[in-house]
Amino acid sequence: MSKIMGHGNGGGGEGNGLDSSSAGGEKGLKRTVLVSITGNRATWEHMGIHGALWRVNPDRAGIIFGDSELQNPDDPILQEKLGRAMLRSVTVLETNTNIDETVGVIIDGLPASEFTASGDGVSLFLTGEGKNMQKQEVFNMSGNTELGLAWMKQYPKYTSYNLEKEGVMGLPGCSYYFTRIDHPVIHMLQTNEETLGVHLTEETKIGEGQWYRIDIELFIFCVKSIRENILQNTPSTFNLSNLTVRLSKPDGQRWLQIGPQLIDSLIPDEVRESSDCELITEARRLAIQRYVDKPLFMTLRLQFEYSLPDTSSCVATMSSVSVNAMESSGAPCTGLGSVAITSKMSGPGLSNAAILIPTK
Repeated sequence: MSKIMGHGNGGGGEGNGLDSSSAGGEKGLKRTVLVSITGNRATWEHMGIHGALWRVNPDRAGIIFGDSELQNPDDPILQEKLGRAMLRSVTVLETNTNIDETVGVIIDGLPASEFTASGDGVSLFLTGEGKNMQKQEVFNMSGNTELGLAWMKQYPKYTSYNLEKEGVMGLPGCSYYFTRIDHPVIHMLQTNEETLGVHLTEETKIGEGQWYRIDIELFIFCVKSIRENILQNTPSTFNLSNLTVRLSKPDGQRWLQIGPQLIDSLIPDEVRESSDCELITEARRLAIQRYVDKPLFMTLRLQFEYSLPDTSSCVATMSSVSVNAMESSGAPCTGLGSVAITSKMSGPGLSNAAILIPTK
């Protein structure tokens, strides 16, 4: 049995075509992580994007974020689950820093929640040194929670970020992609044959029936439709094994970017008011050196509320068919045998494109 999941029905009922049983079973979890970044401006400038950074140890992520104390943290199934976590909320419980200027805290993979006038976005701005015990939520899951859980269960390997990579292979010069039969694009095409005017046939299958040849333009159209009509309204998954927090100065400023007013404020008043140019120059040089070499720290406690997919949905990826096998399958790089795009793709039915979510 299967149902069509549309995008324009709003609330509950049968409009969204979801089977509630497919969305249940995910266990809500909560973890608090201590993030600590240390260094100085000179070091952070020299190291670039790898400077003011904290990253969870991926080998210990299973111990931190796993759903069972008895589970082996190296279990590949657990690693797969951590890579497909669905965040419900992220809250900063506490911050402490001796950085005496405004800096941005960026949690990789999360949408920005605070912005500068020029549009530079971060998870949180720290506006000076000191300790802050006031809680601040920097992320809260929006969209259809049930829809997100259903997507996680039915398409455990696929996210908005890997739709063009997972289960997809291309050959140089070809006008089509080899696409696995379990890819969401295939399900979309099978569900919307009349709307899209396309028909998948046995002739377009190769690799022991595990792959379809899909025209590249049609594939790109389907991925775009899935993102815009389904995934943008669905909570995104998050890889907890790659949890990374960064510090940066607003609007792309460099760590060694120091204004003249700040430099003047770093030297004693009696030296600044002196008429001895050499004394002032040397005082400025020493002040700048002390400023860029000053030891800095930033600590914060982050609380994550999240769900991990059911173990049953985290199946191992099927073995892929080699490129040589595909080339020898009689699939010429001319587009022949691939699904063609028809004039219906530019018609009014496109805005109603749906994707199939199988239900048991």
